Amino acid sequence: MNSIGMNLIPILVNLIGYSYISYEFNRMPKRKIKHIPLHLQDTDKARKAISWAFRSYLRAYPVPSGDMYHIIVDNGVKRLKSPQTYNKEELTEAIWNIYIKYYDNHLEKVGYES
Repeated sequence: MNSIGMNLIPILVNLIGYSYISYEFNRMPKRKIKHIPLHLQDTDKARKAISWAFRSYLRAYPVPSGDMYHIIVDNGVKRLKSPQTYNKEELTEAIWNIYIKYYDNHLEKVGYES
């Protein structure tokens, strides 16, 4: 706001009253809350998950299907193709979630980090 507008605010407040100020503050845009992916919420766990997956020869990678992508999970013996398709924005988060899910399943079976 320029200096002329700043000088008009006290005058308008005196003429109009408090309602003008509250109206101006209510018009301000609200801050959007972003979704934080799981792999960014707990980076230490994500690092351990991807490290364990690579040591265990577990790979998750995208395969194009038109303008969308399927995810292939390959453990060296078997390949699983995801039934769901993902766009480019969802792809990275989905792959990280797969690594973390497999790591959690491993921890439940074994009971300790390996």
